[in-house]
Amino acid sequence: MEYKGITVRKKPTIWGFIPWLSSYTAQAIYPNIFVSKEVYDDLGKSKPNHKFIAVLEHEKKHIERQKELGFIKFGMGYLFSPRFRFQEELLAIREGMKYLKKNKLAFDTDRSAKYLSSWLYFWMVPYHKAKEELVKVWYEID
Repeated sequence: MEYKGITVRKKPTIWGFIPWLSSYTAQAIYPNIFVSKEVYDDLGKSKPNHKFIAVLEHEKKHIERQKELGFIKFGMGYLFSPRFRFQEELLAIREGMKYLKKNKLAFDTDRSAKYLSSWLYFWMVPYHKAKEELVKVWYEID
């Protein structure tokens, strides 16, 4: 399946055993976006869930940044720099937010801040900082 020129694939089953690659998340690994079977199947419908399109917009931004910075530089920064990782997530989240806002849908800043401040993202930022930045980004979008 293609989304705006990027190949979208179902995650390999084996990834389900790796917490960071679980069905709760999508992954952008240049040049592909990997999603759960549930998301993949929904995207094949004539009217896919807006939430899943927002996820693709988010992951598409990660693909663009990997291409721009180079996969190695992006990967090293993402793995080893919490500040870099947080900034990259904010850039990608902004894209998903734009899609949701354009479609008059809400974005759950509380839930997202909990994820960003959790083990899933290697505790890259405290909850209050994530929440503050997410609310700021949401209100900056036209």
